[in-house]
Amino acid sequence: MSTITPPTGSSAAAARILDRGYRRYEGERGGVGQSMRSVVRYTIQRVLGIHRKFRFKVMPILTIVISYVPHMVFVGVVVLTNQLENRQTEVGGGGVPQGAGRAVASQLIQDYPGSYTTIIGAIVLFAAFVAPEVLCTDRRTGMLGLYLASPLNRWNYLAAKAIAVGAILLMVTLGPSLLLLIGYSTQGYGPSSIGDWLSTIGRVLAVGVGIAAFHTMVSCAISSITTRRAAASAAFVVLFSGTGVLVPLVIEEANGPLWLSMFDLFRLPTEFAYRVFGQVSEVGYMDRESMAGCGGLMSEFGCFPPVTDTWMIYAGFFGWILVAALVIWDRYRRVEVTK
Repeated sequence: MSTITPPTGSSAAAARILDRGYRRYEGERGGVGQSMRSVVRYTIQRVLGIHRKFRFKVMPILTIVISYVPHMVFVGVVVLTNQLENRQTEVGGGGVPQGAGRAVASQLIQDYPGSYTTIIGAIVLFAAFVAPEVLCTDRRTGMLGLYLASPLNRWNYLAAKAIAVGAILLMVTLGPSLLLLIGYSTQGYGPSSIGDWLSTIGRVLAVGVGIAAFHTMVSCAISSITTRRAAASAAFVVLFSGTGVLVPLVIEEANGPLWLSMFDLFRLPTEFAYRVFGQVSEVGYMDRESMAGCGGLMSEFGCFPPVTDTWMIYAGFFGWILVAALVIWDRYRRVEVTK
């Protein structure tokens, strides 16, 4: 039987016990606020692929670029038409009437709420990718338990994740409209006075934040139901695209009531944008009775009635946000977490 011989001589003199038990943390304590900021920062970095391989950067970069390209084209059109009109003025007109460039540009560009019709698909795809990436992954891998072992509780954690998802979506719901406002203003297509400019930017901010909140809450609600990212993303896309097809079909073909448009999740955010700007979407619902009143023709005037009253658009828009919040609260209230 072998025995362990204790060290002797110089080796015994060199042996020391460096620590006994646990030491108390003496560093700075940030509290709940610092923990939430850390979660927000890490979540944004993860979704945008920062400090990750290139394949994780492709989807967010591609979606953001797609969202900005149409608005850059609109600004480019007004810049080009202004330059052409100025050149015609310098050389004596050449038979081109004054203001022709502005008239042409007005036919090619979109106003602020109308610009959302060009990027709503990109917004839906981006929202379908973001929330499942940050919520489903945490529950599937057990990271949720580690988060809740910190000063965070379930609701602090959810608030931090929602802030991160909303901030990311603002890149595609608010950034392009701000670009449009700045571009139009520098080329003489913007608001005519300081008061109008402040009113316009206030509406742009309200629409951008509202649409980001709408997609954030609905996508987070779906992501709270399953731990599979692919299933959550697919369910989100199917829900939006499905209601965007079925609701118009029921209204236009089955003479359904127009208030059903509140369940069209695809068009509802765009209609919300129009109502905030005091307008009505040019692409609305038309039942058979309305079409008969127009003689079967889709004329420019009178044949596109409002989808619903404005208060119903607001009720449907914020109602979905409330329903999504209740779903998230119920799911995370009952979820079992192992710390």
